Amino acid sequence: MSAAQNEQVFRRFVDIGLNQNKIESIQAEICAPNLVLEAPGVPTNAGREQGYELFKQSVLGFTLAFPDVQCKLPFLVAEGETVAADIAYHGHHENEFMGVAASHEDVAGGELWFVDFKDGKMTNVRICEYGTPLRAAMTAAGAHRAHP
Repeated sequence: MSAAQNEQVFRRFVDIGLNQNKIESIQAEICAPNLVLEAPGVPTNAGREQGYELFKQSVLGFTLAFPDVQCKLPFLVAEGETVAADIAYHGHHENEFMGVAASHEDVAGGELWFVDFKDGKMTNVRICEYGTPLRAAMTAAGAHRAHP
């Protein structure tokens, strides 16, 4: 697949999987069954052995916790079989996530994603948080609400 086609697959993931909260409707089309997930909180061996399922569970957990999440792609570069993206997001923290109770506050953050593709499917997803990590942002939002 071309870099442009891989970019379109990734944009589809962000639009449908994240912004529309429908990862289950497209995961088989966009993710290789042996997908490797390298992300904060994911043990290395688990990410290698169970990446496909962990990816789905991570996205479902995120979109359940932030049902109105809106993700944008301020930067996206595709070259060969790799897509590098800056995902900026915000949404109201309505359900528990990563052990943090719902704050009902708008939480914003950003992640850098480096995604390898083969035959138009994601094979390796590396996620790096930047700025205030999501867990810290959720905790701060809850603390702010508790102590105005």
